[in-house]
This record gives sequence, structure tokens and C-alpha cells, in this order.
Amino acid sequence: MTNQEFIDQVAVYVKKNAAIFGICVHSPIIAQAILESGWGKSKLAATYHNYFGLKCGTKWTGKSVNMNTQEEDTITIPVVEIFRQLKKYFLPWVLVAVIFAGLVFGGSMVVSSSKASPLTAMVGFTFDGIENGLDPNGNEFNANSLKSPAIIEETLSDLNMDVKKTDAIRNNITVSGVVPEDAIDKLTAYESVFSNTNSIEAAQKIMDVSYFPTQFEVQFSYGDSGMSRSQAADFLNTMLNNYKIYFMQTYGYNQAFGDALTAVDYTGYDYPQALDVLSSSLDSLKKYISSLSSNDNTRFRSTKTGYTFSDLSEATATLQSVDYSSLYSYIMGKNVTKDKDSLATYYQYRIDSLNRSLNSAKERLSTITDSINNYKKDSMVVMAGGSADNTGTVLTQPSTAYDDLITQRTDAQGSVSSLQQQISDYQTRLDKLQNTPLGSKKEEEKVETDMKNVCDKMNQLINDVNETADDYFETASYTNAYNILVPASGSVSSSVSNAISNMIRPMLIVEALLLVAYLVFAVVRAFMVSYRRDKLVPVAVEEPAKETVSVEADSASDDNDEKEESKA
Repeated sequence: MTNQEFIDQVAVYVKKNAAIFGICVHSPIIAQAILESGWGKSKLAATYHNYFGLKCGTKWTGKSVNMNTQEEDTITIPVVEIFRQLKKYFLPWVLVAVIFAGLVFGGSMVVSSSKASPLTAMVGFTFDGIENGLDPNGNEFNANSLKSPAIIEETLSDLNMDVKKTDAIRNNITVSGVVPEDAIDKLTAYESVFSNTNSIEAAQKIMDVSYFPTQFEVQFSYGDSGMSRSQAADFLNTMLNNYKIYFMQTYGYNQAFGDALTAVDYTGYDYPQALDVLSSSLDSLKKYISSLSSNDNTRFRSTKTGYTFSDLSEATATLQSVDYSSLYSYIMGKNVTKDKDSLATYYQYRIDSLNRSLNSAKERLSTITDSINNYKKDSMVVMAGGSADNTGTVLTQPSTAYDDLITQRTDAQGSVSSLQQQISDYQTRLDKLQNTPLGSKKEEEKVETDMKNVCDKMNQLINDVNETADDYFETASYTNAYNILVPASGSVSSSVSNAISNMIRPMLIVEALLLVAYLVFAVVRAFMVSYRRDKLVPVAVEEPAKETVSVEADSASDDNDEKEESKA
């Protein structure tokens, strides 16, 4: 049938039935028939004589046929089928995911073992000043002292390793500070402000933020050292422990006082001269104990000696007030000496030396006094409110320089008094030596015995003070000044741990890709199955009455996305 023949055929029926429905224009109806039936060549038109794709309404009672129509352009997502496919292929996906995870872990283990990944340890400092980048002595703290050549060489010797490797090993050790949390918070805050406002001030603050780490990461790249991982871990941990000894020796002892606290040997002195040596040692001892006690907030008691600093202070006071004083009184009272002429020369030398010091002290005192008398304090005029003559009261203001002068004068006066007392004491000794009979042999023997007893007590006390001080600095004062927070580990478990940490990122990436592939595969598979099922729906022709489905012209499609078409 040609197109014109189709038009002629359809026009007959349109002309015949249009008037019934009050349709005056026929061409649109013919055009609609052409579009719907494809010039009468569609199966619906040719076989079932339905030229307009008419669908069954609720009142249709005639024959009908089920067919897939082509005018629907909507896509139905088969959700149920997607879940069915996900469930179907879940176990295979798990199996593939486990296999890939094993491959990634194995690769990470191979890489870790082949590259000899560096060993890492963490140390921390908690002494006063470290937060400002200073060492216990107030100087700039250098964290690279952790890997000083002396410590490395000592460590190699302890482990019976070749000390010639010192420089090579040192070059493979890096010390890096850990940024404190407060610095991170400041930088984060300033960066946020700058990113939001582009403020120049915020940018300057970001640049000005400074920090001083209190924790440090020590990393040892041992690959070229010839050590195994276990040996390298032993070396690094031993080095960090040796640094603790170095730290205590460098900062944990007051060497100025400690050097003065040595055993007293009186045998090379005359008895009055030995008294002066003992007196000087006792004064140094009292000052040292006092300094230790003032820094002790825990009332420290040594486990080595069993003494507190208070105990030692009382022992020193007793030794000075009882034993020393008794010995002094006996020697001076009995005028006991080994050599009268030599002792007289010594006394005169001490008097002359002290007089020179006294003259210098008096000149210094005079200079300070003149400065005080000529010093003008800062003044301030206070105006009386509402005064007619605009007069006011002059008040002097405190001055730091003036107060320093007063302090210096007090110290100078003390020095003058002390020197005068010493000169008087030596002059009294000299007069007594020259004008009083000397002590007998028996009295000299007694002095010899008593002198030995006092010196033995003195030396024992010095030893107790030194041991107590050592114990204090090692266990109390700097007990937490340096700590190994995280030691290096060269065990198999450590290697596995490193491999796991190295594989986490790539494993997550691989597993994420596998998950995406699994989801995409399930969705695509669900669409394919749904589409294939829809295409294989049978068309009922033999018994159309049993397959009739009434559908309004404007109704939606059923669950199989099928549109039912029927001829009238």
C-alpha cells in the first residue's frame, strides 16, 4: 500500500465518523494516524487495525492484545534487582578484596625489608627553660647533642662495634622537633583568619609564630651501617640511654660547689692554719647544703645515705659549733703550734693581706656613700586642685638605681666589718703567740688526736653531702628532665607493624576501587537482566480475552514497564 493509498483509505473512515463527534477538520486526524501507525505499516495497525495506538480504558469490553510500545522514554530503576545482584556477587567480591589485601600487604613487607626503613624513637625534655629553647644553664639548647660524636663512640664501644663508623652513623641520624600543640593551634587560627579575610596582620602573625619543641623524633637510617634491624635498634636505644648519663653529667651537678667539697688534709699545716682550712671548708659546706635545700621542694631523702638536706645542715652546724669550736678553743688557749716563728710569719702575712683588702673595701664604701649623697631621685610635682598660685607639692619617686646603691653600701659595710674582725682575730693570735708560753708536748699530742677526729668527721660529712647531692640530682631534681618516650623497636612485630602502616593507604585505595567496581557491576547487571526480561514478555493473541488489561490513555506503566495496546 502506497502512502497515498493509505491516506485515501483512512480519509474514508474519518469523513464517515468525524461528523458524529463534531470534528470539522479532518487533516489532523489523518496526520495522527500516519504518525501512530507508520503509514499503516506497524504491527499494531497492520495486524490489529489500531491506527492511533489506542489503549484500553476502564470501560473497554472488546478484544485486546499485550504489546511493548515505543513512545515511552522514561527509565525505571530496578532497585529490587540491584539488591539481588549485590547479594548474588557479595561473596566473590569479598574473596577478591581479601586476595588484593594480601597482595598489598605482601608487597609492603617486601618493600619494607628491601628498603630497610629507618628506625624511629621519641624523646622528651621537661626541665625549666626548654619551652623557651634554653638548656638548664640558660644557654641555647641544641637537640643535635643527642647524636654527639662522643656519645656515638661510647655507644659503639659498649656494643663492641667498630668506632671508626662514628661519623658515618652520625650522618645517618636525624633529630627533628615535634611542633607543640599550642603552636599548631595558633597557626591554624591565623591561617583561618587569613584565608577568610586576607588580612596582612594575620599573615604577619603566621610568620611571627615561633615555637620551641620539647619533644624530638630521632630517626636512624641504618641501611648503610651494616647492621641488622635488631642491631640498629639496640644501638639507637643504647645511644639515647647514654645521652641521659651525658645530660646528668652536664646539667645535673653544681660543679662550682662540688669541686670545693673535697677531703681536708691537715697534715701539711700548722694547727692554727689547719683551723682556718677547716673553717673555710665548713663555710663552703654550709653554703652548698643551703643551696640544695632551697631548690628542694620534696624534702628529699637519699636512698644511698638516708639523709635529708636538713639532716646534713644540722650535722654541719653541730660539727662547727661543738667539735670545731672545742678544738679551736684548746689550740688557741694552750697556744699549741708546730713552729712558732713560721706561724708568726703566717699571722703577719694574713694581717697585711687583710689590711690591703680592708683599705680597698673602705674606698669602695666611701665611693658608694658619695654616690648616694649626690644622687637625685626622680621628682614629680603634684598640683593642688584649684590653687590660685598654681603651686604644688614636690614628691620624690623611687629609683631602681638608687636602691641598687643602697644595697651595694650594705654589702660594702658588711665586707669592712668582716675584714676588721678577721684582722683583730689574727692580731690577737699573734700577740698571744708572742707573749704566752707554748703548749707542751702532751698538749700537742692531744691536739693531734683531736684534729684527726675532727678532720675524719669533716671528710665523712663531705662524702655524705656529695653522695646525697648526686642521688638528688639523679633521682629527684632531673628525674624527668629527659625521658625516652618511645624506644626504637627492631622486632619482627615492629616490621609487621611498619608494613601495616605502610600498606594502609594503598590498601584503602585498592579496596575503595574494588567496592566501586562491585557496585557498578551490580547496577549494570541489574539493568541488563531487567531489560532482557521485559523484552521476553509474550504477546497473547490466541486468547486475548484472558490477557485483557484495561488502561486509561493517561495511565502509568505497570511493574514490567509495559504499555498495553489494543485495537477497538
